Amino acid sequence: MAYTEDNLKEINEKYAEINHIHDKLLRQLMSFQQRLKNEKAREYLKQGVGRRLKTLTRCINNIFTIFPADRVEHLLPEYLTDVTINLHAFFINIAGLFDNLGWVFVYENDLLGKTEDGKIDKKGVGLFNRRTQDHLKIELKNYLNSDPIKSWNEDYSKNYRDSLAHRIPLYVPPSVLNKSEENEFKDLEGQIQTLDFWNPADITKYDELCKRQEKLGKASLFFAHSLNEDSRPVYFHAQIIADYLTVEEIIYKFCGNF
Repeated sequence: MAYTEDNLKEINEKYAEINHIHDKLLRQLMSFQQRLKNEKAREYLKQGVGRRLKTLTRCINNIFTIFPADRVEHLLPEYLTDVTINLHAFFINIAGLFDNLGWVFVYENDLLGKTEDGKIDKKGVGLFNRRTQDHLKIELKNYLNSDPIKSWNEDYSKNYRDSLAHRIPLYVPPSVLNKSEENEFKDLEGQIQTLDFWNPADITKYDELCKRQEKLGKASLFFAHSLNEDSRPVYFHAQIIADYLTVEEIIYKFCGNF
């Protein structure tokens, strides 16, 4: 299903602001870095948070360049793979950015150590880790545990990130099909199952059948992981923009309530 005109207008307007938001966030991080006294905290802010923010920005630009939100035609398989690669990098670096913020906080406040000494061990470091949150200012802790942010992190971001890293990777389907196209696709798939892949003539037939399948339907605007593991298809252009804006908001909250 395509975006409505209003949805498309909103998505493109927000996408047009991404590079400007990135530049403002980098200035915020540089200003915040001047307040830090611990060298490791400064490193995790600049080389961790800052570098990952650049990667997130580049991933969005790459995705929108390869696959504009108003595209209807199928992408060639190699371009669809490029979209998927950028989607994977986007999710992993969101998780890493929040962990980096946790390390900034822990190092700057000399909290790394043994739990029995009232400190945080390495497994407890992370902005969304409860052991780190126990030491945050109450305003920041409450914000991270507010319904919108907690739900976004636990039900969506962590769910998809964990599947990407450990189970079924995220993917953008090559197309979406109506009922008649679905039936034709299944018929072609049935023909493929009867082929003898040791027979050169059947290899040629296989290529022909796959090309017929690839022509069916329209470009998919969704991504998911396993549909059997609490994964709902998500409109990926709108979602990655929303994710980026969430990262922006969290960074500002972190810097303002350190």
